[in-house]
Amino acid sequence: MTKHEFIETLNHWGRSKTPFLFLVDFEIQKPVAIKLSEVNPSEILFWMNGFTNEVKVDLISTEKKLKLDQRSLLFSDYKTKFDIVKERLIYGDSFLTNLTVKISISSNYSLKEVYSLAKAKYKLLYHDEFLVFSPETFIKIHNGKIFSYPMKGTIDASIDNAREIILNDRKEIAEHTTIVDLIRNDLSLVATDVTVKRFRYLEELKTTSKNLLQVSSEIEGNLPVDYLSDLGNIIVSLLPAGSVSGAPKKKTLEIIAEAEGVERGYYTGVVGLFNGESLDSAVMIRYIEKQHGNLFYRSGGGITAQSEIDKEYQEIKDKIYVPID
Repeated sequence: MTKHEFIETLNHWGRSKTPFLFLVDFEIQKPVAIKLSEVNPSEILFWMNGFTNEVKVDLISTEKKLKLDQRSLLFSDYKTKFDIVKERLIYGDSFLTNLTVKISISSNYSLKEVYSLAKAKYKLLYHDEFLVFSPETFIKIHNGKIFSYPMKGTIDASIDNAREIILNDRKEIAEHTTIVDLIRNDLSLVATDVTVKRFRYLEELKTTSKNLLQVSSEIEGNLPVDYLSDLGNIIVSLLPAGSVSGAPKKKTLEIIAEAEGVERGYYTGVVGLFNGESLDSAVMIRYIEKQHGNLFYRSGGGITAQSEIDKEYQEIKDKIYVPID
């Protein structure tokens, strides 16, 4: 499906109030749209904030303890990518760049078993090719309003005074503020009266290895009366998600391509569901993919001119987890 076909399909299904599931890759080259009635649970499983096609007999129950072993990301490899980004930041080409990496992992669970175990706002198992268990909303659309909840900032909850540290860290404040400004401007492309309703609130996440604190904000705006007929245009206008790209978006995407050297594909893209009235969607982070029988975990974080490589390297590793509660 081309980008144009994707936009027109979603516009048509929105106008006719036809429920659908959609996926868009980071590069917007391989969008997918499927009528909800045609989603085959033997190929695609999803959980979208409580709305699901899961069938209990299809899910796997196991008593074995999950093992998720990462093969260390070489610091030198990360430094090469980090240095490219940092140089461009210092030069002024970007204020914030999200840098991601691909890390080889091994597990005693299949992707379907991990899907069954993971607890997250949004989950997707796609053709046994990749698995998403994302905590981050992209946009919600309901009753003429659009909402976004950018997530930027993560810390180990077990650290003494973790809440105070993350909320008072100057680099984290600057990074989060930049993303909120970017997404507020993005929403202004499709909505009016865009406002920040909540700024930098904390949520705690339990994982297989540790508890994490994550920082989010809430932004909302008012959509035009005929917004259901324009769902495809609205979604594509906001891509890629600001929290996993950076600012300014166009130049930052060039930096990402140079530093990362490979396409992200569906990682950091968007998955969403329209139920005939409302739309909910997620940024596809916390992502495991299978290639030639091998597993890889994709992880990343925002880099600013104030970023310290040791802290960013640690954050990348901290984000390799499966949420279990």
